[in-house]
Amino acid sequence: MHYDLDFKLQVIAYYEQGHSSRATSKKFTVNPKFVLKWVKQYQSGGINAIRPKTTKATYSSEFKLNVLTTMLEEGLSQSEVALKFNISSPALISHWHKAYRKHGMFGLTPKPKGRTAMSKPFITDKPDDEKTAAELKRENAYLRAENAYLKKLDALLKQKKKQALKKQGSSKD
Repeated sequence: MHYDLDFKLQVIAYYEQGHSSRATSKKFTVNPKFVLKWVKQYQSGGINAIRPKTTKATYSSEFKLNVLTTMLEEGLSQSEVALKFNISSPALISHWHKAYRKHGMFGLTPKPKGRTAMSKPFITDKPDDEKTAAELKRENAYLRAENAYLKKLDALLKQKKKQALKKQGSSKD
């Protein structure tokens, strides 16, 4: 669940009036861990540290490496490093650390998400005698795939037609 800025400020103000995290969490029906997290974020980074993010944060591989080296050199916990660098989730640092141990610097580089875009068919408008051998091979592979697809489609349509005729014939009996 996402909480807006005004709500977080009310929770922090109530806590700073001297109430415990448990009392504050009961009053506002929120997890006591959130109360402490928001208070620490507010104390270390001000209002911008608790402001809800409008876009997903992206981090460069150099920034990730800097975070990890700071954590290891200074002996800080993931939560402390997250507060220091204004990273919303300490678990993110754990993912970076695991990726770095497993793959080195390559593990920290951003990877493209989702599927690659479908490429266009490899049929060109050139006459066959002007096409290179590679172009002819690609076109041949494309045409074979298209032919196999159309044969399969034809077989499925014939099968459906056959089933429809069987159903009509059985209902007349």
